[in-house]
Parts: sequence; C-alpha cells; structure tokens
Amino acid sequence: MLPSELLRARRRGNRLVLLWARGSELELALVRELISLFRPGRSLKEIEEEAEELERVYETFLDYKLIRGLFILLERKAEFRRPDTTISPIKAREVLYRIVNERFHGFVIKDLRHQAISIAARELGISSEELELALWADFDENLKLVSFPSVEPLNLLKEYNLSLLQTALFKAIKMVIRTRAPGRELKLLLRSIKGRGLMYTAWRENDFTVVSIDGPASILKMTTKYGTALAKIVPSLTVMSHWELWAKLVRKVRERKSLLSLEVNSLEGRELLPKRDVEVTKFDSEWERSLYNALVADGWEVEREPEALIAGSSVMIPDFRARKGPATVYIELVGFWTPDYIKKKVRKVLKVKEPLLLVVRKDLLVAPMSKLGKEVLLFDKKLDRVLLIKKLRELEARQLTEVNVKPDKDLISLRELSLKLGYRLDQLKERVKAEGYRLIGEFLLSEELLKNLREKVRELRPKTVGELKTMLKEMGLDPSLALALADALGLRISWKNLNENEAELIY
Repeated sequence: MLPSELLRARRRGNRLVLLWARGSELELALVRELISLFRPGRSLKEIEEEAEELERVYETFLDYKLIRGLFILLERKAEFRRPDTTISPIKAREVLYRIVNERFHGFVIKDLRHQAISIAARELGISSEELELALWADFDENLKLVSFPSVEPLNLLKEYNLSLLQTALFKAIKMVIRTRAPGRELKLLLRSIKGRGLMYTAWRENDFTVVSIDGPASILKMTTKYGTALAKIVPSLTVMSHWELWAKLVRKVRERKSLLSLEVNSLEGRELLPKRDVEVTKFDSEWERSLYNALVADGWEVEREPEALIAGSSVMIPDFRARKGPATVYIELVGFWTPDYIKKKVRKVLKVKEPLLLVVRKDLLVAPMSKLGKEVLLFDKKLDRVLLIKKLRELEARQLTEVNVKPDKDLISLRELSLKLGYRLDQLKERVKAEGYRLIGEFLLSEELLKNLREKVRELRPKTVGELKTMLKEMGLDPSLALALADALGLRISWKNLNENEAELIY
C-alpha cells in the first residue's frame, strides 16, 4: 500500500475512479530516472535530494503523487545499511554534548567546533574523523545503499497500480467479488480472507461464485486494522484468472464523509496489474493421487479443486469433480484432521446440495460423518479402488434415466445420438430404448431393416467380414455394423489373422 495522501483518484458521481499508471513514454522515462538514483554506495540523503529535483522537473507534466509513490516503492526494494563506526553514535553524542556543556557553556561557534570534536575524540580514544563519522551514523539520511535489485520500468508501474488499488480499499467497508475462476484459485482467496479474520458470505449466481466480505456494523466502527486486512487480500484476488470487484468506500469530501463505490475487474487488471502465476500443487497426498488415477482409469473426466459449492453462507471447494456424460459427482477426501475440523466439515457438508462423496479414513473420529445424508466411503490406510468405483457407479446410475427415442429412420448411430444427448456411448447403450428397434453394436436397427438384412445375407451368403461390409455399403449402411450384425444373425466368425476383413463367416 501507499500512504493514503498519495491515492490518485477522481470522483465521478458516486463512483471513485482510480488514476492508473498506464505506461506512457513520460511515465517510463520517469521510472528509468528514478531507478538510476539507486546506485550502491550512495546515501539515502543523496538519493532523496535528487528525487526531489526530479519531482520539480516532472511535476509540470505528471502528478507529484505518482512520482512520490513510485519513489516509495523503489525505496522499499533497496537495502540500506548504517556506516560502520568504531563507537556507537549514541555514545559519541553523549560525550561530545557533555564536553560542550562543561567547557563551552553549552554552545560552540563554528571556529570552536573542531576544538570540541578533538577533545571528545581524545577522551574516547579515537580520531576526530572517526568521531565525525560516528556522530550521526544512525540518522536515516546517512544510510548507505548496499544493494538494489534489477527493476523493469513497466513492471514497477504495474506494482504501483496494485498498491494504488490496495490504498483505495484501505477505506472500504464492504467488498463483493464475483468470479468464474477455478476452485484452486478461489481456495487461495478464501484462505487469505479467513486468515485475516474477515467476515464473508458466499453464493452461486449461474456460472459465478460471489463472495461478499462484510464490513463493520457502521462507519463509526471502522478500524484501521480492518481496512488493512481488506487491502491485503488484493494480491490473492488479482492473481485469479477471472474476477470482478465492487467495493463501498468511505472518502472525505470537503471535511464530510461520503460513500463511494469502486469497480475493477480482471479484464482491466490484465494490462494494469502485475502478472503472478498461481502455484498449483498436483496432489496434496498419495491418497489423492491414488483416487485420481482410479477415477481416470474408470473413464471419468476429473478436475482437481473445481468450482466452489455453496454450503449455507460459506463455500466448500471439494478435492475433485468427476464427470461421466451428464453424471457429475463431487469428491472430498478427508485425511489427517482434528476432531474440530471434522465437526466443521460435517456442518458444511450437510448444507451442500450437489452429489457429494466423502472418502474418509477409518482411523479418524468418523462416527458423526457416517450418519450424514451424504455418501460416505470409508477406507483404511490404502484406498480400495474396487469399492470406490462401485460407489461412483451407484451415484452415476442415480443421475441417469432411461433414454426413450423415437427414430425417424431405420438405422440410428448411438455415437451421433450420444453427442446430441451428452451421454457417453457406454451409458447410452445401457439405457437407450426405442419401440420396434433392436440394439446391435453401436446402432439401433428397426425390426424391418433387420429382417431385410437377414434375407439379403441368406441370398448373397458373403464368405468374409469384408464381403459383408461391401454388401452393407452397397445398401447405403455403415460398414462398421458388420461384426455386430453377424453376431445378431447367429453367424460365427473364424479369425485367420488380425485383419477383420479376412475373417470367415460360418453359417
């Protein structure tokens, strides 16, 4: 954050509009000159004096608040060190002041200063030069720059914008965040919110998760600590791939407090704010890895830490979301946790409406969890994959209903139908029904078409699967139906090699 007096913003009606640094040539030139001031070996006093001179040069074209804000950010990056002295500054001043009081009646003119320094130096057993160096060595202006990192001008302007946003939010009494970011990103934000003791509620709006961070009961109760906590969650917000922020701020206008709104979003922030990668851990434990692999092996599409689920006034981000066609199951793996955590987990889980499977270690205090109105799979030290898949297939079956279709032609491809309905092919095979049709391989065939095919095969008596494919193709049918049709007609197949076209049909 920056000092509040350096906030750059304008009021437009009841809105506060931040004056971002947008990377103009003039701004970049200023940053380059400011960076050049921070050369190792220089004193802080020298750097500040030259920065003041730069401010006088640029203030005609740029806001002095911008110049001072950038300087503060650079100063925070610098490492300063006090000069090494043979005696502590406090001791040096103590002896010199005593000598001035005793021998010079508490005051020395310029001509007598050297004499007072010499007397004090002799008493301390050091040279006059060493005493001069020690006298004010602990004053900030005499700090020496020992190191300074490499700074890209454009990156510094983006850091400035982040600090500007934080400074504005320091006076916020409420923040509302809307996001479509994945669960792993939202989890980092919620950790930051809860870790700073902020109160929040959350809910879903279509594809959005909405998090409202509540302020104090009234403006009069707003504390500096609360405002600081609000501002400090900003880096956890802006790192997300998508976010929309609305905040209500308290600003003084002509000595009177006024409520203003501030709106910023990730589209705007993508160009103006620093880009930081979200650190993503693939798996937190071997149990998670084992569970993930089991799900994938059974044909589930798996996403780790997906979208948030609403649990009352808070949110829950499950470990996994497993999808198979239209069936979706959220999975939470409960590992080594304290009894208090389990109690909180139970209260939260009871409020989740989506299909949720809890995979819980037996050696925990799981009694309350086993009584939940949710699915619970208990496991010992090793996850039982067979039981896991069995439980998931039960949950899958509950979500899928019988698919009744009314075909408008004699042959229907289940692959095409599955794409249309959103079902997987294996799910559709088990559930598809069509009056007057038979399921043969990956196709629905009308009884009339099947009768015609039986008569055609009896007439032509194809000797190989390849010949049967040719017959189907000449009839305008999909040749891939051949193997399943031969089986449906009671024909046996004799394989000579791996080439199915050369396989013989035995009547």
